[in-house]
Amino acid sequence: MRFFAIILTLSVVLPAQAQLNPGMEGRLCQAASQDSAFGALVDQLIESGEVQMTSGESLLSIHCPDGQTVLSHMVKGRQAENLEYAVIDMGLSLSASRVSLNGQRVSLGDALTRLGADSDTATRDFVDSYLDDLADEDFNPNLRVSLK
Repeated sequence: MRFFAIILTLSVVLPAQAQLNPGMEGRLCQAASQDSAFGALVDQLIESGEVQMTSGESLLSIHCPDGQTVLSHMVKGRQAENLEYAVIDMGLSLSASRVSLNGQRVSLGDALTRLGADSDTATRDFVDSYLDDLADEDFNPNLRVSLK
């Protein structure tokens, strides 16, 4: 019985992890820096079964060849639509979702705040505005679901 419980647990947990080849990781890094490209690429990967809709944390944590992560590319490139897709459409939480940043696992909200603080004024303003938008249930419908 214990064996079946372990198998069941692994079958639920493992598909959420993005196991992609380096070429696909590079494409995700590039898409993160291009207007609206990230969501389109991830949709293709979901449809082909290469990733699950629940893979948002691991997708944002992918390390890119230039030493950044997918998330840092989105923030530094001020890619609001890509962030909206990753956070809202993939159902991530600023407080509960954890991503990799500078070798540490931190909450998504902390990662966004740190990336903004370490950037130029325009990027800081972008992050501050985006965090305000994410706290607005008219902008972020996930809040309506989680508050009920």
